[in-house]
Amino acid sequence: MRKTLFLLIASSAAWSSGCVAATPRLHLDFPGSYIPFGLVSLALYLLPTIIVLARRKKNVLGPILVNVLLGWTIIGWIVALIWALTVDE
Repeated sequence: MRKTLFLLIASSAAWSSGCVAATPRLHLDFPGSYIPFGLVSLALYLLPTIIVLARRKKNVLGPILVNVLLGWTIIGWIVALIWALTVDE
C-alpha cells in the first residue's frame, strides 16, 4: 500500500511538472489541463491521511476524520498533520 501511495503522489507530481514545463505559457483553456493540478491538490489535501495510512498508526479514524471534515480550514489540516506525525506510545 505504501508503494501505491508513493507512486500515486510521484506520478501526479511528475505529470503536473511535465505539463507546466512543456508549455511556454500556462494554458488552462481545455478541461483536461485541470486534471494534474487537481491530483496534486488532492494529494496535498489528503497528505495527513496518506501519512497515517503509510505509518500504520493505531488510531487511524481520528486523524482521517479531522483531515476530511476539517481539512478545508488551515487549522484543521495542521491539526490532522500534527496528529499524523505524532509517535504512537
